[in-house]
Amino acid sequence: MSVTKSSATAPGVYTLKLLFDASSEEWCVWQFRMPDDYASTPVAKLQWLAASATSGAVVWDVRISATSPGDSTDVDAQDFGSANTGTTTVPGTAGYLAETSITLTNADSLAAGDLVVVRVARAAADGSDTATGDAELLAVGLSYTTS
Repeated sequence: MSVTKSSATAPGVYTLKLLFDASSEEWCVWQFRMPDDYASTPVAKLQWLAASATSGAVVWDVRISATSPGDSTDVDAQDFGSANTGTTTVPGTAGYLAETSITLTNADSLAAGDLVVVRVARAAADGSDTATGDAELLAVGLSYTTS
């Protein structure tokens, strides 16, 4: 993780970045309750930048674990669904913002009100991930069809 201060004049913006290496798979997780208006078609939107690369592509891997209240599932034993991946070419200038949209077709039977655990990784071992240096993840959003 890195915190970077903008080079702009005061007051400068600080951004929190999760750094994902080009040579080894690194991942992060977080959890939330799925809103009651969720109906279907979740799409993860990752905003990121390349620390130094100006060519190549980054492959992102997003996985979901969903548990409904009342499920006969031990939350501590829950596993993630299969990988959902997306590939995006890095911008031609290091530090410029890129966005990768990944439709989560493998969403572990996600439903409104579920406990959702999201795992985001850079799929460094994927042959299509050709960008050198860190991919710096700035934000992740989730869009979906409402009921």
